[in-house]
Amino acid sequence: MTRVEMSGWLAGKRARIEGDSPAIIAAFQAAGATLVSDGDHDIWVHIAPPPATKLAQDLTHAEWRASLDAGLDRRFLGAKDFAEACRARGQGGAVLFIGAPEQALGADQAAAAGALGNLTKTFGVEWARDGIRVNSILTRETGDTLGKLAAYLASDYAAYVTGAVMGITLDD
Repeated sequence: MTRVEMSGWLAGKRARIEGDSPAIIAAFQAAGATLVSDGDHDIWVHIAPPPATKLAQDLTHAEWRASLDAGLDRRFLGAKDFAEACRARGQGGAVLFIGAPEQALGADQAAAAGALGNLTKTFGVEWARDGIRVNSILTRETGDTLGKLAAYLASDYAAYVTGAVMGITLDD
């Protein structure tokens, strides 16, 4: 298998990564991105924290709403703010949502992931004219493969990829 060198893929890009993923942070740094916690940025990555798994009949309304808030609402509002900032600067950008697949964590997460897929596709179409790409990776993978795919999707090499919902299958 050929090793892909990612050095410089994100050189000159400022990325804000919201959530926890050492693999994505490492891949972005290896690709040359500058990680920022606030201020202007060209890339916004949102990684939703997985809640506890519960059967649908055991979920309270508050737990349901908390899952939808973390898995969908926060992403909608954050992406909207990011896109407005990109438009104000007259520059494009890249949004990347990371989370568990629809089948992974229960009814609340299935609802959030399903809606996120549709949101990703809608934003991808609506914001393409502004040069803002929106993609999702729905997986339980947390390692190097996730980091490299995330860095690729945020890079200019994926300039024509938007509205895509991708998954990574784990090797057992």
